[in-house]
Amino acid sequence: MANLWTRRQVLTQVGIAAAAIHTLDPHELCCAPSAYAQTADKDLFELKKVGDGVYAAIAATRYKVNCNAAVILTDDGVVVVDSHSKPSAARAVYKEIQAVTNKPIKKIINTHFHWDHWQGNEIYAGAGAEVIASQKTRENLTKPDAGVGGVPFIEKQVANLPKEIDDLKAEIQKASDPKIKATLESNLQQAESFLQELKGMKPALPTRTVTTTLTLNERGRELQLHVLGRAHTDGDLFIYLPKEKVVATGDAVIDWMPFMNDGYPDEWIGTIDALAKLDFTHIVPGHGEVATKDHLTFFRGYFVDLIAAVRKADADKASLDDMKRTVGNQLAAKYEAGFSKYPVGRYRDRVGTNIEAVYRKVLKKG
Repeated sequence: MANLWTRRQVLTQVGIAAAAIHTLDPHELCCAPSAYAQTADKDLFELKKVGDGVYAAIAATRYKVNCNAAVILTDDGVVVVDSHSKPSAARAVYKEIQAVTNKPIKKIINTHFHWDHWQGNEIYAGAGAEVIASQKTRENLTKPDAGVGGVPFIEKQVANLPKEIDDLKAEIQKASDPKIKATLESNLQQAESFLQELKGMKPALPTRTVTTTLTLNERGRELQLHVLGRAHTDGDLFIYLPKEKVVATGDAVIDWMPFMNDGYPDEWIGTIDALAKLDFTHIVPGHGEVATKDHLTFFRGYFVDLIAAVRKADADKASLDDMKRTVGNQLAAKYEAGFSKYPVGRYRDRVGTNIEAVYRKVLKKG
């Protein structure tokens, strides 16, 4: 893997223009920074040790977001969980991995089909790595109506980006604050680069699938791959290391507000309960920082309380618009601070769409 990105990726993100965000497909708001979000300069990924030979590649906040990756060293190679939104991001993670080992990447595991978790597959597959996912994820990657991901969604992104780029250019022309203008120019560069990567993308689909459980014995390392139920998608895959007591969850458990548009809010609770039965201490989430197992209590509680609040509001004859105004405020004291730690996936940015998802998917069974 020659000609990789340099290790240092400067990400000055003083703010994101609201007008530019509004041009995104509503589904893409699952991963869009909030308007005028403040972030710091840092590497594109920061490799953090979670256990012996186990690392989390934590993605820095970007206008074009990336997911985290779990990096698992074995005696003869490396297993990587999730491959981000684009090939260049996968190359950046590979560069980080080279700092700790020069062993080859043997396997890439996709936790689900969303665009920011698999569109870098080609970098690993092109170097001979096996690509593994759940059977449902494999199916969703080729379905035109699966949701926010898959091969058809690449074409949708290519179609939508030119307008997004034009809107960013217009915002740059109007910007008077130098910091805001610099951020918009950075966003424009990211959008233009992303478009070019999408146009040249060679999608690498899973070559091996899991329907329930698969145990991999990877030269001194046991990895259990579990399909525990529907949650963030209908094909979430959990990667469990029993000896190291670490689990990688994709977006079924994150350190942001969950995105429910392709999910199953009521079933998500039971899937978290199934996950909790595994003996682990640390979570490598799809987004945000590494968490301990007790994060599941907070994360699960949000679903329980949100569903209960929407059910009560519906019983009280509240309209959906009324629910969006009242339920978010009702739950804010318990959940807003914990779900607003990053410029992406903040409580107020997402609570309205989650209320609507619960109303549509749980109450109306839509």
